[in-house]
Amino acid sequence: MEKSPPCDKCKAQCCRHLAVEIDKPTTKKEYDYIRWYLLHKNVSVFIDHNNDWFIKFNTDCEMIQEDNRCGCYENRPKICRDYPSKDECCEFEGEDDYFTYMFDTEGEFSDYMDSKKRDWKYKKTKS
Repeated sequence: MEKSPPCDKCKAQCCRHLAVEIDKPTTKKEYDYIRWYLLHKNVSVFIDHNNDWFIKFNTDCEMIQEDNRCGCYENRPKICRDYPSKDECCEFEGEDDYFTYMFDTEGEFSDYMDSKKRDWKYKKTKS
C-alpha cells in the first residue's frame, strides 16, 4: 500500500509560492522598496517568528499537478528534497501561525510601520 505524502493535508502550499529573505527596512529607501513590492499582484512580505523578513511571490511551481503532487518528484531540485529539513516542520505544521506579520497590501505595511514608528528609525536617503 502506497503511503500518502504529508503534503496532502496542506495541498502542497510550499509549491505554490516562493519566498526570499530580505533585509529589515532601516532606511526610507528600503521602506519604499517594500511598499513598491506590495503594490504588485501576488506579492506579500512577511516577518517570521525569528524576526527575519521575506518577500513572498504567490505563484505555483510549473511541476505541481492537479492532485497536488510533484510532476518531477524523482528529479526535483535539491531545495525541494531538503524541504522541510529534519530539524524543522513545514510552515503548515506545528505552530498555528507561522508568520508574526504578513503584509499582502501596501496599506497593511504602512499601518504596521506607522504603529512602530517610535521604535523604527530610518535615515534620510538621497533620492
